Amino acid sequence: MADFHFQGSIPGSKSVFNRALIVQSYFPVLDLHGFAGCDDVRFMRDGLKLLRERSRIDCGEGGTTFRFMALRASRQRGVHTLIGTPRLMARPQKGLLDLLRQLGVQAQIKKNELHIVSDGWKKPTGPIKVDTTESSQYASALILNSWLLNFDLAFELVGAKVSESYFTLTMEMLKYLGLRIRTTPTGFLVPMEQRLEKLSYEIEADMSSMFTMAAAGALAGTSIIENFPEHTEQPDKAFVDIFKKMRIETKLQGRVLEVKKNPQMKAVDWNLFQCPDLFPVLAVVCSWADGTSKLHGAPHLVAKESNRIAKVADLFNLLGVRHEVLPDGMVIHGDPRQTLKKNIIFNPDQDHRMVMAATLMNLKGHQIKIEHPEAINKSFPEFWKMIGIQP
Repeated sequence: MADFHFQGSIPGSKSVFNRALIVQSYFPVLDLHGFAGCDDVRFMRDGLKLLRERSRIDCGEGGTTFRFMALRASRQRGVHTLIGTPRLMARPQKGLLDLLRQLGVQAQIKKNELHIVSDGWKKPTGPIKVDTTESSQYASALILNSWLLNFDLAFELVGAKVSESYFTLTMEMLKYLGLRIRTTPTGFLVPMEQRLEKLSYEIEADMSSMFTMAAAGALAGTSIIENFPEHTEQPDKAFVDIFKKMRIETKLQGRVLEVKKNPQMKAVDWNLFQCPDLFPVLAVVCSWADGTSKLHGAPHLVAKESNRIAKVADLFNLLGVRHEVLPDGMVIHGDPRQTLKKNIIFNPDQDHRMVMAATLMNLKGHQIKIEHPEAINKSFPEFWKMIGIQP
């Protein structure tokens, strides 16, 4: 098999883009520079155009889109219906309903719809308690929608602070755009009547997509990525340190990241609590390393687009990769000389990151037919052209 080679730029981060679109909905004067053609951003952009007194908004599969949009719609007087796929609506939503209740907003879920009746946010009698046990997205949704309030908004984070790094990303973006956020003895306070202080914002490259293309280089050749962010709070940036620990040749000069294959990759032990989205692709990389890797610290993987621990186990069972499932991750017995399998059919369970993981196994020489490869459109529709493999 010929060596893989990629050189180019990665599309904008859907996480950053969707946050910026919420801000832009309050201040249309804000210019956003960057491109992301993925479904999550498309649903967010289209949904924000539909906001009115009686809104009916399709959020697709996107958990971020759904949670951010729910808080955005609740700021506007009226009756709003948010529609999600059955898979999305089956994901944890209790924290979202509790947050809306504390803001004086009526909300309930019926089948695949969230119904919101709002007269705008009401001033709480005390600090809002934001449960971050399920997700940090509730906290991000709250603060993203705290512009132009007629009261000071005090809130506290309670629970295990799952994926807290994404909340940090939100905070840093909003501070740059002019939102003043005060730290209190128990949490945070956003003073009333906050207004925008910038006219433009650059959407940085998506680190999750970048990681997948970098992993392709690490496994099969070379990847040269030309738009690595100068500064980023995206938690998936951890992949650079992980690769270095695995002795994968990784060089960052300015904004250019170069990753080269190392046939003697070393196993790694890594806590993914703050960067769980790395798990499917990183598990594949570890399966080709020399030694036993342990990826752990992310029990919330079971409530992503799929149960990602179970789906990676399914993929490894089909390919004969030795592993042990953990409640919060997996132990992977790497083998750089895997026996290549043919005529394998894999169901990614509508999960874009499982499509990426299975495709990288194809890049290494396994022959896997991936069912419903269009799931990749949720985050990275450019993937097939960049990876050079047809689904």
